[in-house]
Amino acid sequence: MSPKQFAFVLAMLVLSCFWISNAHAGCAVISPKPIAASEPIPLTLGTQTFVLSCQLEQVSVLHFPMDIVTTASLTDKNGQDFNPLRSARKAFIIPQGSYTARLTVEAQRERFLNIIVENADDAQYRNSVHLVMLSLFSGFCLALAVYVGVLGSSINNTAFYAYSAYIISAGLFFLFQEGILNVFLPGSAWVNWVEVKYVFAGLTVFTAQRFIAKLLEFRAILPRWQLLALKGAALVVLLLAVSHSVVSLNMSAVLGKVMGALTLLIIVFITAATGFAMKRNIASAGLVMIAMIIMLSAMVLRVYLHDISPFLHRYALIFAVAIESLLLAVAAAEKVKKLGEERHQAFIRASMDPLCPVLNRRGWESAALTMLNSHKGNNGFLSVAFIDLDDFKTINDTYGHSIGDDALKVVSQILINQCREQDLLGRFGGDEFVVLSHCFSEKQARRFIERIAQRMSELTLHIGDNYIKMGASVGGKVVQTPQHNLEPLLQAADMDMYNKKRERHQLKSDSLTE
Repeated sequence: MSPKQFAFVLAMLVLSCFWISNAHAGCAVISPKPIAASEPIPLTLGTQTFVLSCQLEQVSVLHFPMDIVTTASLTDKNGQDFNPLRSARKAFIIPQGSYTARLTVEAQRERFLNIIVENADDAQYRNSVHLVMLSLFSGFCLALAVYVGVLGSSINNTAFYAYSAYIISAGLFFLFQEGILNVFLPGSAWVNWVEVKYVFAGLTVFTAQRFIAKLLEFRAILPRWQLLALKGAALVVLLLAVSHSVVSLNMSAVLGKVMGALTLLIIVFITAATGFAMKRNIASAGLVMIAMIIMLSAMVLRVYLHDISPFLHRYALIFAVAIESLLLAVAAAEKVKKLGEERHQAFIRASMDPLCPVLNRRGWESAALTMLNSHKGNNGFLSVAFIDLDDFKTINDTYGHSIGDDALKVVSQILINQCREQDLLGRFGGDEFVVLSHCFSEKQARRFIERIAQRMSELTLHIGDNYIKMGASVGGKVVQTPQHNLEPLLQAADMDMYNKKRERHQLKSDSLTE
């Protein structure tokens, strides 16, 4: 899903939720205490019954969310049940006219119930939009979980699996929270149990903390006691979440408040730690900070400001998690990219010669094996040139090792200028260099060796105030047959180089004799 598609999904979800929350209600509570049709109904723990007075001009649907309600029924004055609808929200078809009805609910929390009454077409449309939007949200969560999990697998970093666990837990929490399973399992009270929701909520907090701590390297930037406190707090949230299944509703409500407050405290701590990570220039800390501010705002609305807006209380956390998960996925991708760059730089540092701007022996052999494998599939010719400087020891003895080192740098630059970008140039140590080239014809491969040999036969190096004359012997080997290892090529080029060196010495001796 592209960012534009994701933004469209969020916008549609926002509009659909506002539409639901602002729908006109046509049934008012008259017992046990009168409540206007537009006002939410306060619930207490356990089973309770409300008498509704309805005045409707057409057949309508009465519906409400099941986030804090386990079971619900709606009966007429004769005790006959109104027809329920298969929906994410508890929904009943109610007739037109003036009459009273009895609504019985079993509440798991002391909160408010927002009842909506509207015509059947609007109710069906909004139910469909709600299902589509939450299904897209769930699919989006699953896609991000797989994406970041694959990223983690690519760098063997198990911390990235914590993100996958976090986003899957969050997705499952909202599937239960928004009653999506009621569509597929109508009449199953367990899909509305608050205990199940709390387990996934606890898992969400625990796994999110672990992922962010690993992503931003909290172990390296925070004192040990702070890191242990953060981990301990997240573990306590998880234990509180699991404990809901073994305590009474009254105690569960208390634990829920403690869990909410502790979760908010964890988010505040992670936000502060993220700010510290930004100061330390930790990769992706800026994106995580934006995500944490969004989550912090949503949690404040959910835990402490739920009376301000029922809409924000119900849906702000969904939007926050959706945005946060996207930002964290982008942060994870940036982290992987940075790690890849660091590993590449580390490989380059380990592969480069400490003196000359060419590969060292280990780096050259690693790259050369890759070229050998490429040659097997692309055919062509492999050309190896082995270069050994003549009487280089004399230069060190005459001018000193510092000048000798500078001479090697100049020679390496000359060789670089003779090579193409795709050719592999390495220093095997001392005054020996080797070049491997992949050519398309035998003529091109042999001309490559000859060009290097000609350029290196007589050199005059200008180093400081010194003009140093020197030369090099160049041996070569050209092959067309695919090679499985480097040793035969190097041995053949090395042997040819020693033959050339003997020839150069013989010619020099002959000229001196004459």
